This record gives sequence, C-alpha cells and structure tokens, in this order.
Amino acid sequence: MSQQSLKRKWALCLLLCWGIVAAYAQKDLERLHTFTITEFYQDQQATTATSKEYEKVDGSGSRMAIIKFMSADPTVKIDNMEAFMFNFGNMKHETVLHGDELWVYVQKNARTVTISREGYAPIKKYNLRTTIKEGATYVMKITFEKVMSYVERSLNKQFLQLQLEPGLSNAVVTLTREGEREPMETSTTDATGSVAWNLEFGTYFYGIKVPNYVEASGRVKLTTSDSTYVEKVKLTPNFGYLEIQDPGNASGAKVFVNNKEVGSVPYKSDVKWDCGTYQLLLVKDLYKSHTEEFTIKQGETTVIKPVLESNFAETTLTVEGGADIYIDGIRKGAGRWAGPLKAGTYLVECRKANHRKTQKEIHVEVDVASTITLDPPIPITGFLSVNSTPVGAQIKIDGKDYGVTPKIIQDLLIGQHKVEVAMANRKPEVREVNIMEGKEEQLNVELSSTALISFSSTPRGASVLIDGTLEGTTPFTKEMASGNYDIQGRAYGYRPFRRKMYIDVAKPEVHFKMSRQLMKRSAFYFGADGQFGALAAMGGTMGFYAGNVNVEAFYMKGFGKETVFWNSTGENEQAAPWTEEELKLKFIVGGKAGYGFILGTRFRMTPQVGCSYVGVEGNNGTSLYALSGTAGLRLEAACTSHVGISLTPEYAFKLAEADGYKLLSSVVPAMKDWSEGFNCKIGVYFFF
Repeated sequence: MSQQSLKRKWALCLLLCWGIVAAYAQKDLERLHTFTITEFYQDQQATTATSKEYEKVDGSGSRMAIIKFMSADPTVKIDNMEAFMFNFGNMKHETVLHGDELWVYVQKNARTVTISREGYAPIKKYNLRTTIKEGATYVMKITFEKVMSYVERSLNKQFLQLQLEPGLSNAVVTLTREGEREPMETSTTDATGSVAWNLEFGTYFYGIKVPNYVEASGRVKLTTSDSTYVEKVKLTPNFGYLEIQDPGNASGAKVFVNNKEVGSVPYKSDVKWDCGTYQLLLVKDLYKSHTEEFTIKQGETTVIKPVLESNFAETTLTVEGGADIYIDGIRKGAGRWAGPLKAGTYLVECRKANHRKTQKEIHVEVDVASTITLDPPIPITGFLSVNSTPVGAQIKIDGKDYGVTPKIIQDLLIGQHKVEVAMANRKPEVREVNIMEGKEEQLNVELSSTALISFSSTPRGASVLIDGTLEGTTPFTKEMASGNYDIQGRAYGYRPFRRKMYIDVAKPEVHFKMSRQLMKRSAFYFGADGQFGALAAMGGTMGFYAGNVNVEAFYMKGFGKETVFWNSTGENEQAAPWTEEELKLKFIVGGKAGYGFILGTRFRMTPQVGCSYVGVEGNNGTSLYALSGTAGLRLEAACTSHVGISLTPEYAFKLAEADGYKLLSSVVPAMKDWSEGFNCKIGVYFFF
C-alpha cells in the first residue's frame, strides 16, 4: 500500500470520529451570569418578622429574622428567585417567595452567608458586618453583570427533579413542554415526595394535584447537563382539623358533623377536614341537644368549647324496710336512691317479696332538686302455731327468736320459712313451713333426748376413744345422750388429746385439735457443732434415741496452737538437748450416753456423761494425748419435722494423759484448757 493511500485512509477515519463526537458534543458560546450584593442593612421601621401573620420560630422558641432578598434595580426582574441557595453555616434557615422578593428566614447570631445559583458565580462567605438579631427585618439588594465564557456540554439533556414540601407520596404530577398542549409525562411522587425525569433542554410547565392541598404549577428551564435541576414546590394546605374540648359538662357527649357520628367529647380529629362550613350536633343524656355551625380554615385547627344546657334535676327517693325502688319499670336501688332525672313525669314503684307493691307518680323540673318519701310495700301475712314435746322449747324462725312453745305466731309473711325448735339436752329439730295468706299452719315437734353426735379433728383420721372404748376414726358419728364423757384422740406424729367434755345433744358437733409431736422417743440424728469456752473447736455429731435412751459420738477439730522450748525426755541437757517446737491440737473424739426428757411437742432435755480423747502433734514429730471425762446437758428444739437446733453446756475433767502432755500442761495454761474446763456447744442437726 502506497504512503498516499495510507494518508487518505487515516484522514477518512479522523473525519468519521469527528462526526461521531460532533453528534454528542458541541461548544457554544454562553453568557455566565454573576451577581453582586450592593446593599445590606436592617430596616429599623419594619415589624414583618414579629407580626403574627409572617413570624416563624426556631426549635428553641426564638423568633427568626427575615432578610428581604431583591433586585437593586426595580426595573430588573429576577427570574426563578427560589433557585438561589443560601448557607448561613450552622444556622437554620428557610425561604419563602413574596412577589418580587425572596424572604430568607434565618436564626439569630448568623454573621456570614454563602449564596449560589446554577449558572451563576457564587458569593462565598459574605461578611454581613453585623450579627443577625432575633425577630429583626433586613434588606439585601443585588445587581447582575454578564461575562463571556465558554461552557462545554456533552449532551443536550438534564435531569429535572420536583421535590414537594411537605414530602407527600402519590401526588399526581403532569409535565408539559412549552408550545405543546398535551402533557408529555404523568407521574406520582415517591415516599419522599419526589419525582424526576431525564429531559432535553428547554422550557417545561408542571402541575401538581394532591388531596387536601391547593393545586400547584410552575415553569422550569433546563439549560445544562452538569447537575440535576431541583425544583422545590411548597404546597399550600387546603385542609384543617377539628377539636372539641370539654369546658365543664360536655364530656362523653356524642359528636355528629353534618348528621354523621364521628366520636365523642373530648374530640380531636386525626384526619384532615376539607376547608368549608359544617353543622355540629352534640347529644348527651340529661342535657339538651347542642347545635352550632363551624368553619374549617387552611392549615388551622378549629377549636370548639361547647357548654351544654342541663335538662335534669337531682332527685332522692327513700322508702322504709329496704324495698326495691323501680322508676318506669327499671330497678334503681333498695331503700334509697339518689341521682339525676330528666325533666318530666315518672311512675315510681316500691316492691318487696311477699308484699303488695305501692305506686306513686312524681314530677321532675329542671334544676329543682327534690327528696321524696315513698310508701313502703304492704306485707301479706298468715299464722303459725308451734308446739313441742316437752313444752318450753325455744322457737326461731329464719334465725329470729319468737319465744317458747306452745305459741301462735301472727302476721308471719307468706312463703317458705325455716323453723328451729331447740331445748337444752334435747336434739334440736328444724322444719320447713309454707305460710299462706290469712291461713294457719300448725307445727308439732317431739324433741329427742339423744342425737347423732358428729366427731371431727385436726388432723383428720385420729382414733377416738370415748370412756376408754375405741369408737372410730375422725370424722364419724355416734348416737349419744347428753352427759359428761372422757374423750381421747390419738394420731401418729401428734401429741395425744385427752379431755373431760360435756356433750349436749342440742349442739351435736365435737371437734378437737391435736398438736404435731415433733420430738419422738426414738430417733436417729446427725449434725454440725461449734464449741466455745475453754476449748474452741468445730465438728460433727451423730447419735440416736431408743425409748429416750441416748447414745452419741462426736468428732471435732480444735483451733489450739502453742510454741514451747522443752526437753521431751525429761533428762539433762547433755543427754537430750532442749528444742523449740510448735504443738497443735489436731482433733477431739469421744462418745456420750444419757436419757432424754421430752418437754411438750418441740423440746427435749437430755443429761449426758461421756469421755473424750484429745490428740496433740508437734512439728518435730511429737505426739501427745489426754483423756477427759464430760458431764453436760443437751437441750434440743425442733424447728420442723426433721430439722432442729441444739445447745449443750458441759464440763470436761481430766482422766488420763501422756507424760509429755502432763509436763507441758503444768507450765502452759492453754494446753490444760484443751483437756479440762467448761465448754458450750451450739449445733444444727437433722433427725429422722
């Protein structure tokens, strides 16, 4: 291939690449706008930031200041002023468009501001030359200049993002290109209240529809692909809330709005109400219905504090004898009722079993309290004749005393009655009688001298002996006459019960309680002891009782320790030198025997005698011992069925000892205490 041909091919490739690049990129000469702050000052006469209509407060409750951002030349209008972005450092701010002015709300103490806008050279950290005051109004004027610069675009498209304030989801957004009639896009906002499109450069119109808000619209112009064009759309609320408070007597009233029940007082709506006029109706028992008209305004909570007009009076009704009181057939109470009644006329009845009811019509006036005494129901009665064999028995009817037999009882209410006829040393008799109006009922009772006596005990299952004869185990019954008896009760693990008792057939129940016998004549036990006195030691004890005869063995570890300088052979120093040695009390073992005496159900006292072996060892191999006799008194108290505590004061006296022990104890008083002296043991033991 010739060199000229190769050059032509390279030129063709370069031309093709240049065409591809030209299709996607171009260089245009544009004018980049700049702006300058010409004036910034506080408007001493303005009260805009402190007026109720325009004031805003920050999170700490302080009024925010207002900076009125505007063109220095009234003839020059600034397009899309909301595109300006402000940064006051850490100070909170927000912007609101008012005609040709952009109001910037800012917290107090701001000192610098950075202002930027897409397509404009930013003003960075402009010194305000003052500290922004709370609730003050300021004016900031700007002018514009144009400079020539080259801006390179890679594509003729830009992202447009609409951001709703507040961020409502599912708002319907339509987008129409300038010069076209039909919308080119219809979308809904996401969970953050945003929607975005990738669009070609140009001018677009948008429309936004959201329930409970005024429809919003606007115009945007897309000119650069370097960044996303964010259009913040502040929605104007077209809704409000309703709150009905209770100023005193409206609590609990049902709330109707336009004849639809929505709740009860106090009422605070959690749903948005469309702006407009509504009819309110409140209904509450004992009060007149309350109606009024109210209006829901944009972004406001309409608060209503209704005062209901009473339609009742406090009424008190009383009747003797505890009769039931009925008002228009509804029971209200017995003997007395007090409460509010609506104004009007009522039929009041007094009713009682086996009585004729009484009626009365009462009239209640609004706010006129009254106390009304009603006629009691009229009793319906009959007669009862009571006789007994023998005569002179006590008569009780439904628990009330009516004298002794024989007797005719008049004016007894009709119906069923329980009649009890009783006499000392006679079996009582109980009868049921039915009294009829104006008629006589006769009752003749023969009282027996014997009765079926019921025996019971705590615990159940105790064997019962009557006058020495075993009659059974509780509970049981026995036919008996009145008189004195020797009653005995026996149960395993319980102290025997024995008492001379008079049994009256008029009271045919005998019950006795037995105490649990925790201490037993025969038992095995073991436990842990601590000893103090002449000798301090700790150890264990094991023993048993057989018919109160006691045998016990023990082992204890002593705490005694002495250092001595001695000659263990007893010879002179030349034959056996003297040495220093540490002697320790290693153990005490022994046994005891005694006889126990049970005191009541929980305590035992046991005199004991015994002997003990005391073992002593030295660090040089010396081994010594002493044999002691003991005399003491073991005192026991049972806490539960198997656990008790013991206290044993005793005296130890020496019986025998090794020569070395005898030698050392004569010069070391502490060693003498190891084998003789007064001691006391305290222990916890288990017994079975």
